[in-house]
Amino acid sequence: MNWICGLCTLGVLILIGCIGYRWQFWRLPRKGLLILMYHHICPTTDVTDAFTIQPNVFEQHLSLLQKKGFSFIGAEDLIQSRLGKKALPNKPVLLTFDDGYTDNATQLLPLLQKYQAKAVIFLVTDFIGTKKGYMTWQQAKELQQSGLVTFGSHTCSHARLRQLTNEQIEQELQNSKQKIEQQLGTACKCFCYPFGSGGFDKRVRPLVLKAGYELDFSTKQGINPLPWTGKKTLLRTFPRGGESLVDFYVQITRGKSRF
Repeated sequence: MNWICGLCTLGVLILIGCIGYRWQFWRLPRKGLLILMYHHICPTTDVTDAFTIQPNVFEQHLSLLQKKGFSFIGAEDLIQSRLGKKALPNKPVLLTFDDGYTDNATQLLPLLQKYQAKAVIFLVTDFIGTKKGYMTWQQAKELQQSGLVTFGSHTCSHARLRQLTNEQIEQELQNSKQKIEQQLGTACKCFCYPFGSGGFDKRVRPLVLKAGYELDFSTKQGINPLPWTGKKTLLRTFPRGGESLVDFYVQITRGKSRF
């Protein structure tokens, strides 16, 4: 009798564990604007961290998004929608890439072209053309010329803004914006907070908007309600290296796959 109770207890624990691992799966699918956050798109033998996605896996993501009826949009589409000048498609998805790595130019662009998917890449401007592993300004220009990629700011130095003075924050915001506009000859309208939601406090967002950015992106997970009003930072969900397509499907339909 004791062994039966033991098996029952084990079964319950396994069930709880399975439900916990895929807890978000039990939530109802959510509608709205899906924004995905990526970093590296390259073989994991080259870079190994939680946010390194292999090119073949990233292509599986793009293919699944298409099969599930999502439409790729760009940052300008979202801006025009907010202004009431353009309607978004039924299931919009915006691809974003943080930091400005070289592999975004070498590995990412061919896949964007294959699926005609638009993307926003947030540049740490002090690193572009100066630090190993980061793209050059010439690569950024070639990406922009594809018509599929726009660029936003990820500050000058990837500083944790909450630890800076207001004056230092303004310098990070304004100087990076000016550098991108000077190098690429187009307005820089998007900003991404370094270190995500833990990298800024209530002082920072007003300064971001004051600097002239129209879209600001955090790492708080979720699907953005539409119509988007701009009252809060944009939510993103972030696929991780080693996750399955089941994880990815739950992310694109629920906003996140795990606790």
